[in-house]
Amino acid sequence: MIEPGANHHPENMQRGNDGRSLLIVILSIGVALVLFVGGLGVGFVAGRWGSAPAAAGQARENGAAAALRAQFPIFWEAMDVLYRDYFGELPTPEDATYAAIRGVLSRLNDPNTAFMTPDEANFFRTNLQGSFEGIGARVDWDTTFNTVRIVEPFENQPAWKAGIRRDDLVTHVDNESIVGTDLTSAVEKIRGPKGTTVVLTIVRVGEERPFDVEVVRDRIEIPTIESDVVGGDIAYIRLNTFNENAGKLVRDAVKAALQKNPSALIFDLRGNPGGLLKQAVEVASVFLPKDDTVLIERFADGREQIYKTEGEPVTVDLPMVVLVNEGSASASEIVAGAIQAQKRGQIVGATTFGKGSVQLPQTLSDGSILRVTIARWFTPDDRTIDGEGLAPDIVVELTDEDRQSQRDPQLDEAIKLLGGEVEPLPVQ
Repeated sequence: MIEPGANHHPENMQRGNDGRSLLIVILSIGVALVLFVGGLGVGFVAGRWGSAPAAAGQARENGAAAALRAQFPIFWEAMDVLYRDYFGELPTPEDATYAAIRGVLSRLNDPNTAFMTPDEANFFRTNLQGSFEGIGARVDWDTTFNTVRIVEPFENQPAWKAGIRRDDLVTHVDNESIVGTDLTSAVEKIRGPKGTTVVLTIVRVGEERPFDVEVVRDRIEIPTIESDVVGGDIAYIRLNTFNENAGKLVRDAVKAALQKNPSALIFDLRGNPGGLLKQAVEVASVFLPKDDTVLIERFADGREQIYKTEGEPVTVDLPMVVLVNEGSASASEIVAGAIQAQKRGQIVGATTFGKGSVQLPQTLSDGSILRVTIARWFTPDDRTIDGEGLAPDIVVELTDEDRQSQRDPQLDEAIKLLGGEVEPLPVQ
């Protein structure tokens, strides 16, 4: 068994050589914002790119930033000595600069504040397009073991087929340790072109020894939105990512669903790692009355911004259930939290991921990106979910055994709550 503690740190473990419908199929599909192809944690929430808010930026410029600049001569002094006298191979100036930036960020103990090189930044930008090449899994950084943790392998995708499970720890990639590095560089090693093979060393609770798993990378196509009818006449809409089109797609999907006169609506946010703050507000605006509060954003300097619904809603009275799970994060939690706080519908599933911070990605002059936590957000009834997650009104777990048997107890519970008929399982 594996428990937190120095003696069980993944780096110190001996490595071994051991090696029902479309709704079920897409159950674990999410977005490439946090995948093994360039993801940087579970989701990010940012409605803008560029400079930080002026007031906060000026305050830091006159304080901490000025003090930092005063200390930089000693840095250059040290680098001059190193590059003049060191006997051995030195990093390129570019690599040294990036390493210095990451060194400072590592002192923050905030995995959501991260740096991306120009190449990594390009992958990050293309992740919003909904397709990628990789192993098909969502990850984050486990701060206890200081390595990559599998948040969720996408069903019927390479990682899933290879036997990788939720909460597996990845300690080595192609026999190279990633323990003690960072999520960005680890993801860089794991991602790769379709058809290539990557060997991941896995540490799993219940297994005495680490073991290697070979995964053949593939091209993963991620649809932003899915629509169906379940339980007889209940509209089902699943959103996989809060990308730049999410608000419009949800609005259009709900309008189309209403034309069939459904008795209720299930909005599925399971496995959705988040995305753009603006899109979270737009999606919430589909279901909540005009001028309702969606979230409260608070900054380090004490400033507060309240985000309210925008435009006319599509439906505010159709009975509604929102499905969430451990992979629902960031913008997903904003929408689910607003619907729960405003008593618009019930939340069913498992406690969400717990990412209640706001990141502002800023593109630097060389094309690299510095993504900085600038605020924390709170639900309309002033709850924070950061590090804790959003607790559902009705808790229903979904296990690996459920998935393998093509059962979906969370969806079944939502259908029952809305008065629909649960479909029987297929004959095995």
